[in-house]
Amino acid sequence: MNRRTALSYALCLLACCAIPVHADDGPAVTVRDAWARATPPGSTVAAVYATLVGGTQDDELVAARTQVAAMTMIHSITEADGVSRMRETSGVPVPAGGKVVLAPRGTHIMLMNLARALAAGERFDVELTFAHAGRRVVSVSVLAPDQPAPATHDQHQHQHQH
Repeated sequence: MNRRTALSYALCLLACCAIPVHADDGPAVTVRDAWARATPPGSTVAAVYATLVGGTQDDELVAARTQVAAMTMIHSITEADGVSRMRETSGVPVPAGGKVVLAPRGTHIMLMNLARALAAGERFDVELTFAHAGRRVVSVSVLAPDQPAPATHDQHQHQHQH
């Protein structure tokens, strides 16, 4: 090994030792499997669903926005005495290391005053804002009405409702 190669090797080794590597480094919240249903022509509302996976600290989804709708809100559905009620919520807690599933008949991101119908097979972006992790742009897949939603393990057990 020549002197230059040995020096390069030593510098690389020092750099690797100086930078701590942790398996849990990275985004504080990961967003997976974002999807929405295709809407019929003239429809003005839709919903976005996804799985939020917590990082090393507790966080909270506090806002969402997209170019395909004039207004977005975080909604939860509660059931009492056999009656389901949908209401706006100020946020969705995402516990450290936990998983929260935004799903039909549960917490979801409501899109109102759609600019156009959502077509099966297309994708659009939604910007999610977290209290600690900041903004994350997420690509949303639009599924046909009869297409199965992405599989989420134990979906209803992990679904967060207010």
